[in-house]
Amino acid sequence: MGLVEERTDMLIQAIGESEVYQHYLNVKKEVEQNEILCQKIDEYRHKNFQLNISLEGEELYNAMENFERENIAFRKDPLVNQFLAAELAVIRMVQQVEKKILDAIDLKLMFSPTSYEEDE
Repeated sequence: MGLVEERTDMLIQAIGESEVYQHYLNVKKEVEQNEILCQKIDEYRHKNFQLNISLEGEELYNAMENFERENIAFRKDPLVNQFLAAELAVIRMVQQVEKKILDAIDLKLMFSPTSYEEDE
Protein backbone atom coordinates (compact mmCIF):
# COMPACT_ATOMS: atom_id res chain seq x y z
CA MET A 1 0.00 0.00 0.00
CA GLY A 2 1.33 3.43 -0.93
CA LEU A 3 1.79 6.31 1.45
CA VAL A 4 -1.26 8.24 0.14
CA GLU A 5 -3.53 5.22 0.56
CA GLU A 6 -2.13 4.56 4.04
CA ARG A 7 -2.67 8.16 5.13
CA THR A 8 -6.14 8.17 3.56
CA ASP A 9 -7.03 5.18 5.69
CA MET A 10 -5.67 7.04 8.73
CA LEU A 11 -7.78 10.09 7.83
CA ILE A 12 -10.88 7.94 7.46
CA GLN A 13 -10.20 6.39 10.85
CA ALA A 14 -9.68 9.84 12.43
CA ILE A 15 -12.95 11.10 10.97
CA GLY A 16 -14.74 7.95 12.18
CA GLU A 17 -13.38 8.43 15.70
CA SER A 18 -14.06 12.17 15.84
CA GLU A 19 -16.59 13.56 18.30
CA VAL A 20 -18.50 15.15 15.43
CA TYR A 21 -18.96 11.86 13.60
CA GLN A 22 -19.65 9.86 16.78
CA HIS A 23 -22.35 12.36 17.75
CA TYR A 24 -23.88 12.02 14.28
CA LEU A 25 -23.94 8.21 14.60
CA ASN A 26 -25.62 8.39 18.00
CA VAL A 27 -28.33 10.76 16.78
CA LYS A 28 -28.76 8.74 13.58
CA LYS A 29 -29.29 5.58 15.63
CA GLU A 30 -31.98 7.35 17.64
CA VAL A 31 -33.71 8.64 14.48
CA GLU A 32 -33.62 5.18 12.88
CA GLN A 33 -35.78 3.83 15.70
CA ASN A 34 -38.71 5.78 14.20
CA GLU A 35 -39.36 4.70 10.61
CA ILE A 36 -41.89 7.47 9.95
CA LEU A 37 -39.49 10.12 11.19
CA CYS A 38 -36.74 8.67 8.97
CA GLN A 39 -39.03 8.96 5.96
CA LYS A 40 -39.96 12.55 6.80
CA ILE A 41 -36.31 13.52 7.24
CA ASP A 42 -35.43 11.88 3.92
CA GLU A 43 -38.26 13.76 2.19
CA TYR A 44 -37.09 17.03 3.75
CA ARG A 45 -33.48 16.42 2.66
CA HIS A 46 -34.59 15.40 -0.84
CA LYS A 47 -36.70 18.55 -1.32
CA ASN A 48 -33.87 20.69 0.02
CA PHE A 49 -31.40 19.05 -2.38
CA GLN A 50 -33.75 19.44 -5.36
CA LEU A 51 -34.21 23.14 -4.64
CA ASN A 52 -30.47 23.68 -4.39
CA ILE A 53 -29.63 21.96 -7.67
CA SER A 54 -32.51 23.31 -9.73
CA LEU A 55 -32.56 26.99 -8.80
CA GLU A 56 -30.08 29.80 -8.34
CA GLY A 57 -29.84 33.42 -7.34
CA GLU A 58 -32.91 35.21 -6.06
CA GLU A 59 -35.18 32.40 -7.19
CA LEU A 60 -33.27 29.96 -4.95
CA TYR A 61 -33.27 32.43 -2.08
CA ASN A 62 -37.06 32.88 -2.29
CA ALA A 63 -37.71 29.16 -2.67
CA MET A 64 -35.51 28.37 0.34
CA GLU A 65 -37.29 30.99 2.44
CA ASN A 66 -40.63 29.40 1.56
CA PHE A 67 -39.26 25.91 2.17
CA GLU A 68 -37.94 26.84 5.61
CA ARG A 69 -41.18 28.62 6.50
CA GLU A 70 -43.21 25.54 5.47
CA ASN A 71 -41.01 23.31 7.64
CA ILE A 72 -40.79 25.37 10.83
CA ALA A 73 -42.93 22.91 12.81
CA PHE A 74 -40.94 19.94 11.49
CA ARG A 75 -37.61 21.55 12.42
CA LYS A 76 -38.90 22.32 15.93
CA ASP A 77 -38.81 18.60 16.69
CA PRO A 78 -35.62 18.41 18.82
CA LEU A 79 -34.54 15.07 17.34
CA VAL A 80 -35.03 16.26 13.75
CA ASN A 81 -33.10 19.44 14.42
CA GLN A 82 -30.35 17.58 16.26
CA PHE A 83 -29.99 15.05 13.43
CA LEU A 84 -29.87 17.65 10.66
CA ALA A 85 -27.35 19.74 12.62
CA ALA A 86 -25.16 16.68 13.31
CA GLU A 87 -25.30 15.65 9.66
CA LEU A 88 -24.35 19.17 8.56
CA ALA A 89 -21.41 19.20 10.98
CA VAL A 90 -20.04 15.98 9.43
CA ILE A 91 -20.53 17.35 5.91
CA ARG A 92 -18.70 20.57 6.82
CA MET A 93 -15.84 18.60 8.37
CA VAL A 94 -15.40 16.57 5.19
CA GLN A 95 -15.67 19.74 3.05
CA GLN A 96 -12.92 21.38 5.12
CA VAL A 97 -10.66 18.38 4.53
CA GLU A 98 -11.38 18.50 0.81
CA LYS A 99 -10.72 22.25 0.68
CA LYS A 100 -7.38 21.90 2.50
CA ILE A 101 -6.27 19.20 0.09
CA LEU A 102 -7.28 21.18 -3.00
CA ASP A 103 -5.69 24.36 -1.62
CA ALA A 104 -2.43 22.51 -0.96
CA ILE A 105 -1.93 20.94 -4.37
CA ASP A 106 -1.42 22.57 -7.73
CA LEU A 107 -4.25 21.10 -9.75
CA LYS A 108 -5.91 22.98 -12.55
CA LEU A 109 -9.61 22.14 -12.30
CA MET A 110 -10.99 24.86 -14.56
CA PHE A 111 -10.87 24.57 -18.32
CA SER A 112 -11.32 27.32 -20.84
CA PRO A 113 -11.93 26.98 -24.58
CA THR A 114 -8.47 28.43 -25.23
CA SER A 115 -6.70 26.03 -22.87
CA TYR A 116 -6.57 23.42 -25.63
CA GLU A 117 -6.90 23.32 -29.38
CA GLU A 118 -8.91 20.75 -31.25
CA ASP A 119 -7.39 19.11 -34.30
CA GLU A 120 -9.49 19.92 -37.32
